[in-house]
Amino acid sequence: MLTRGTLIYIGQRIVLIAFTVLAVSSIVFLGIHRLPGDALFSEHLHGQQYELLLHHYHLDEPLWIQYRDYLTGVVTRGDLGESLVNKGVQITPLVLRELTISAEVGAFALIFTIGLGLVLGVVAAVRQNTWVDYVLTTTSVIGYSMPNFVIATFLLLVFAVWLGNQTDGAFYYQIGGGWTGSIGQIWLPAFALGFPYASIVARLTRASMLEVIRQDYIRTARAKGLKETVIMVRHALRNALIPVTTILGPLVIGIITGSVIIENIFGIPGLGKEFAQSILNRDYAIVIGVFTMYAAMVGVANLGVDLLYVLIDPRIRY
Repeated sequence: MLTRGTLIYIGQRIVLIAFTVLAVSSIVFLGIHRLPGDALFSEHLHGQQYELLLHHYHLDEPLWIQYRDYLTGVVTRGDLGESLVNKGVQITPLVLRELTISAEVGAFALIFTIGLGLVLGVVAAVRQNTWVDYVLTTTSVIGYSMPNFVIATFLLLVFAVWLGNQTDGAFYYQIGGGWTGSIGQIWLPAFALGFPYASIVARLTRASMLEVIRQDYIRTARAKGLKETVIMVRHALRNALIPVTTILGPLVIGIITGSVIIENIFGIPGLGKEFAQSILNRDYAIVIGVFTMYAAMVGVANLGVDLLYVLIDPRIRY
């Protein structure tokens, strides 16, 4: 239930997120414009053509005027500018389209992270010191010891090479607006992105569950004759989720930033792939736009995690 205090807290955080996004985009804007070199330089472009192109992008004006115009466009119209490589391509619709694709991958990765991590952690705690516990604990150690790009490469080796006849040897994404990947396409990159963090969640869930199930109220619930499943899910797991929720913020940020590598490995046309390509192409305007979008995603993700505390534990108030 949203109380007045919670609404005030959300409003304050939204203002802080907006300020942070503006600060990040400004720092990146000023930093990139101080880099040596010229993004428009080409051996086939010189003389008047070059001057006209500089004037088109307002790069012939002083830096403080460029910065003023950039801030005015972002604040008043949400306009992140125009691509320096592909003339006429507006950046805001481009990054918003790619944001939906990255959000799709990130959402499925988060499902793997939370769902698989909680299941492994609870089962390992319930079956403490049995072979099930040892297998799941070993799996978790392997999971968070391997970088996501190693897991992604191994999965491609298995499903695209060894099992190529079943999968047609390729995982592809059609460029378009919105949710472009099917379940058959999305699960592999989502698993590669989310499994290392699911291993961390599993380890923390196991430790938290072992502490909770030894509490007196759990013994009381058993003495009342409640089913073990009800005790574990309704009483033990809910109280064990507080420490797990605490690390969801960093984990979500890790999923957002980790998508840069995963999207390039699987060829997913999301923000991560666009970010890498824009750097290689020296399309600095898109780099600034993607940085701005990443800053907004991180801020919103942290706000969402903080609001989860209220849902899990009603005693917490903002």
